[in-house]
Amino acid sequence: MASILILGSSSTNPYVTTFRISQNSSDFTPFVLYPASNKTVWVVTIKEGKIVGNVVEPSKAQIVNFTIGAGGQPIVTPVITLVNAIPSDIVYDHNLTRVWFLENNSLAYYNSTAPGNITLEQTFPGGSPQYMTIDNKERIWITLLGTNQIVEYDAIGKTLVNSYNVPVANSSLQGVTTGPDGTIWFAETTAKKLGHIIPCQTGSCNVTDYGPPPNVEITFPIQLAVDHVGVVWFTDHGRGQFGSFNPSTGEWRVFGIGYCSESYDPDCPVGLPNAISLDSDGMIWFSEHFSGRVAKYDPTTGSLTEYFVPATTIPYVWWMWPGPGNLVWFTAFGLGDVGYVNASLPVPISISAGVQPVKVEQGTSQAIPASITDEAAGPVYLNVSANGHDAPFGSPPLLYGFAVPSQIEPTTNPINATYRISVALNADLGERYVTLTAYNSNIAVNAFVSVNVTRTTLPYIFRTSAPYVSVGFASSIGVGSLAVYLFGLPKNSQKYQDRGKVATKTDSHKKADT
Repeated sequence: MASILILGSSSTNPYVTTFRISQNSSDFTPFVLYPASNKTVWVVTIKEGKIVGNVVEPSKAQIVNFTIGAGGQPIVTPVITLVNAIPSDIVYDHNLTRVWFLENNSLAYYNSTAPGNITLEQTFPGGSPQYMTIDNKERIWITLLGTNQIVEYDAIGKTLVNSYNVPVANSSLQGVTTGPDGTIWFAETTAKKLGHIIPCQTGSCNVTDYGPPPNVEITFPIQLAVDHVGVVWFTDHGRGQFGSFNPSTGEWRVFGIGYCSESYDPDCPVGLPNAISLDSDGMIWFSEHFSGRVAKYDPTTGSLTEYFVPATTIPYVWWMWPGPGNLVWFTAFGLGDVGYVNASLPVPISISAGVQPVKVEQGTSQAIPASITDEAAGPVYLNVSANGHDAPFGSPPLLYGFAVPSQIEPTTNPINATYRISVALNADLGERYVTLTAYNSNIAVNAFVSVNVTRTTLPYIFRTSAPYVSVGFASSIGVGSLAVYLFGLPKNSQKYQDRGKVATKTDSHKKADT
């Protein structure tokens, strides 16, 4: 197939470079990707089926070689076109130089060093494969939504090694990853659990799963990654949050994403974090689908940095993956773009909270001092956000706040600010994290503060006057319909169903997901 030379980039953000590879609304749109080097990325582009007159045009997909050539000009080369297939995941295998992808009920690959047709490697009847990962033995692990199993495939021996039944029936299996100890972790989305496999050579291997305690709420864990000490990090696609589980201590934590302005996207605070992975420095990266951002969490400092994909319409950043050269690649199918974050560039904003944990009674508020440094070219704005439980979509938040001042100008010296956190009378008791955000038009930097909500001591006569106002949250979002839509179409992967939200606020697919 012919290559397409793309002249220049469409980015206006110093940290983010984007390339428009979809020329119009009827063109193939970038969906998922995997970096093979700091110059080459393998991309799945898709085109939804439609009816034109009396003719039914089937859904199509392309496996695309995206390479930055001489002079920084990218060359897009479709190597194969698939009909009636939407690959839901793609992985480049450096050892075998194969581009693996999931096609309908099959595992297939394209040999990047011997161009030609694809090889259909293994079929899983009724399996509906969702995600895959490759371990250090060249074993490919795949989650099968249709049969509620994890399969282990030996790519060298060309044999299906084992199939693992998960503990919870109809758990809607999604993400899967390999830990540093060679064990396998996976997401049981509707079961709201994380599963664990210790591989063995028999059919009775140890398969367990873990759910959070009552004080930690997750709704749709979708993808996950394991760091070098064995902590499992996951994205909660049903809420604007991400979290971690430490198998050694049993500790669960969830963090809300940073404050998100609704300037051109009323659903921005919903976030819908999705793809998650670690870079070579141990940083946790994930995509924020509705927020249009690529986020980096530093587990050492506890800070969250969010890079904005430049756009005037909703980007829909579905996929993200760290690659060589400190480049973190992503797709923004709302724009038809492939792009990367340059993680080597220094971040000119910093924020640190002065006091934590903070104790706040129901129906009262509390001030949290913070120190902010702004060495950027323009003003930085300050605001507060909560996790999905305390800021339920479609309802007034139970925990919210604001900052004084709300804006600071560039300075070489740290500036003191006060974030005021208010708690509704009916907020649940216990500890949770709130997010303190400092942001400009390109980047947001966040600090997390542990807030312990305690029982109110206000006299009963004053309780009805407690603060209970919605600040900065969309009012038209309902998570419940997400589950109905995502799992109502068994033949389609959850990612493909979510991918339908590329056009406008009135798009029917987008409404269903939200």
